[in-house]
Amino acid sequence: MIVSAHGHVRDVATLHQFWVGIGVMAVGFILSWRLRSLSALWFWGVAIATRLLLLPMEPGDDVWRYLWEGHIQNLGFSPYHFAPNAPELALYRPDWWSQINHPDVSAIYPPITELGFRWLAAIAPNLYLFKLAFTLADLLVCGLLCRRFGHAQATLYAWNPMIIYAFAGGAHYDSWFILPLVAAGLLADDEPDDEPSERRFTWFWSALCVGISVAVKWMSLPMVGFLIWRSLRQLKFWQAGWIGLASILPIVVSALPFCQTSACPLMPTQSVFMSYGRSAEFIPHVVAQVWPSSLQTNAIYLFPLALFTIWLTVRANSFQQFAEWYWFGLLTLTPIVHFWYFTWMVPFAVPSQNWGVRLVSLSAFVYFVLPARIPDWRLTAVERLLLWLPLMLGWLWTTWQSSQKRRTLASNSGRIKSKS
Repeated sequence: MIVSAHGHVRDVATLHQFWVGIGVMAVGFILSWRLRSLSALWFWGVAIATRLLLLPMEPGDDVWRYLWEGHIQNLGFSPYHFAPNAPELALYRPDWWSQINHPDVSAIYPPITELGFRWLAAIAPNLYLFKLAFTLADLLVCGLLCRRFGHAQATLYAWNPMIIYAFAGGAHYDSWFILPLVAAGLLADDEPDDEPSERRFTWFWSALCVGISVAVKWMSLPMVGFLIWRSLRQLKFWQAGWIGLASILPIVVSALPFCQTSACPLMPTQSVFMSYGRSAEFIPHVVAQVWPSSLQTNAIYLFPLALFTIWLTVRANSFQQFAEWYWFGLLTLTPIVHFWYFTWMVPFAVPSQNWGVRLVSLSAFVYFVLPARIPDWRLTAVERLLLWLPLMLGWLWTTWQSSQKRRTLASNSGRIKSKS
């Protein structure tokens, strides 16, 4: 209740109360780390109750854009062709229009997302309807994770303050993007050796789910490459081709309503913020201290990200491992980081119970000093360390623990073979 009543984080006094509420949630979350077993009643009771308590709180400002873009689609306008402040749309501005962010930039969300906004707005351009849609997808992710990994492990996602606030409280649509990606990962890593994947077509459904995720948020595109590479490595060339087709099918089909004969502008490449905007970044901030010219463009970070992704594609043994490390690489390399971006890695850290993900689920709330000090959108050195250091140290600790376990297993296996 403390969090729910203090959603207006741009006010410093309210922000402090918001942090107090998050602190209470954090205590419960930290205590859950010691759980070895948990009943379904407790798991779902806490997961659902916490989300219901946060539904009434004031959301982040992105949701007003969701409402607007759904609203204008039902009036016959494409959000890719008309920015919110377009003169053609001036007659249709509702009371909350002034809360839309970046009104001079057209839509940045992929086509399935825009269609989702349209369908919800066709029912009613209502904040709580949108929140419920995001929260339902979030709870479905909880269900998938607890079914595969058990209730106790799945609390890393289901009882996570960052997850609960981002979707039920902050009303960010990213749960729509996480859901098909989690489903894809569970399908991709669920191919027993005694049953050929060709017979079960698990690979096809996994690729289709990744394609849906890409058509909801572009960032999951490298997952397609991993699935294709895995098939090529197994010399299943026809399967690799079908994976590619299944992956692009959702975005092609969903883009058709927005494409005209002359243009299909699904991304505002002219956006100044996308070109050289910065937000709570880590590695790009360090680079800028020794290379100030790097602040002039964000595109330079596509190269190291591409190299990292290629290396990871070759090295990863599973979809889960690829996704967990890909999100880590992306978030540390991208010049633009928002609080809810950290939610992307949480479901893929459930099997490993990654300490970096555990800790950043709490330290990420440092981000909210930024809305409170607009127009100065910069973290201080101390704030940046408070946000990022827990992730880095926790990730290193989990990586070291994993390497130690592998060495122990290899050593024990060698001893067994020598005795035999």
